[in-house]
Amino acid sequence: MRNIYYYLCIFSLLFYFGCEKSSDGPDDNGKPILKINTQEKLVSNTAGSFEIYITSNTRWKIESKNSWLTPEKSEGQGDLSVRIRYEESSSDKRTGIIRFITDGLSPVELTVTQTGLTFTNPIAGIPDPWVIKHEGSYYLCKADGSGINIAKSDKLSEFPHTRRVWNCPTDAGDNKPWNVSNIWAPELHRINGKWYIYYTAGRPHAETNSYNYQRSGVLRAKTDDPMGEWEDMGMLYTGDDYRPDITPSPDNTAYGIDLSVFQLNKKMYAVWSGCPAGSSEQNLYIATMSDPLTITSSRSVISSADKPWERYNSRINEGPAFLKNKEQGKFFVVYSCNGSWTKHYRLGYIMLSDTLADPTEPANWTKSANEVFYRNDDTIEVNGVNGVGHCSFTKSPDETEDWIVYHVKNRNDDGWSSGRSTFIQKISWKSDGAPDFGTPAGWGESLAIPSGESH
Repeated sequence: MRNIYYYLCIFSLLFYFGCEKSSDGPDDNGKPILKINTQEKLVSNTAGSFEIYITSNTRWKIESKNSWLTPEKSEGQGDLSVRIRYEESSSDKRTGIIRFITDGLSPVELTVTQTGLTFTNPIAGIPDPWVIKHEGSYYLCKADGSGINIAKSDKLSEFPHTRRVWNCPTDAGDNKPWNVSNIWAPELHRINGKWYIYYTAGRPHAETNSYNYQRSGVLRAKTDDPMGEWEDMGMLYTGDDYRPDITPSPDNTAYGIDLSVFQLNKKMYAVWSGCPAGSSEQNLYIATMSDPLTITSSRSVISSADKPWERYNSRINEGPAFLKNKEQGKFFVVYSCNGSWTKHYRLGYIMLSDTLADPTEPANWTKSANEVFYRNDDTIEVNGVNGVGHCSFTKSPDETEDWIVYHVKNRNDDGWSSGRSTFIQKISWKSDGAPDFGTPAGWGESLAIPSGESH
């Protein structure tokens, strides 16, 4: 009897705590969790359904804010997949909201866009894509062999063929310019009413057997039309021993690629990817500028590949691009890491949380805890998304949406022979003011066209 009584007691305790564990509340840590696998969903105008995966440790409810969206259930508990049905639409575009609710947390919202107005990625076969919007037009800038090309479009999702606007110089006897070969990653900027292109170039690889001679230069447009004539304004200083009377040359500068510029608090800065002396690692460096043509300080490191997700196959930080959250006063340098020739290429960022702080001080920057944008489809025989990186940012035609422009590696082949292609997609913002890049779109995936774009 004693043994029976003992086991009955144990059974009762197990039953009691088991019931407690499966109650409507959170788990033992006292913190409710409620997440969904995506914040946005695009669907076609024909009727259909899709599934949303809910991650939770407590009970939750679902409510639709729109009659054309119907969840298959109104409540549930724990991790669960829920099907959402949508009705047919005759409009060009409509948006609906599904809310997921639990006690102790703010509601989680899913935005569903139903539209017949879509585009398909990739939009071009261009690596290191740079897009800038000006007076209702978009300009796409790219390297093209021995020069730089630009295309102009009234649509973000569609560009015509690019046109050559500048040819790099050539050797003439003993005159051997620094920038005759290896044109990389040009960027088109409009600064104080004038157009500039920042680019990377060097001497032929066959001559030097190295890319260590790559440096950064700048062009200036001769007119107010970026599709017109340009003039080469020379090399920019990317070294460690700046002095006011210095003339930049390959001998007194350091390896410097992917240079970009930004203005903050009426001051101008350059950020680029470079190597420490005697090392092949690539860091992000910053320097002050007195004008769009002149760097006025030695370089300072603001980011190195010091996180595990930056060091899968190499220690590279490159391709800086700038993003500002004006409402919350935060400034971001979004950059690429790992080798661009590999499936590990991805985006991270460093954040200047106080935009009044000195951006040349490394301590004023905070790095993202993890990569913020990454995908690898692991395709070898067919095209897919096998690493993403080297981005720029722009606005939708009506200025209501932020968009990222980036390239994907076409195949997982540990090289560039299969090509890199240009993708675009909308990004959003988190409640803490950080950018929310979402998940990179798939190859051939349909997305809603940018807001305000004509079809």
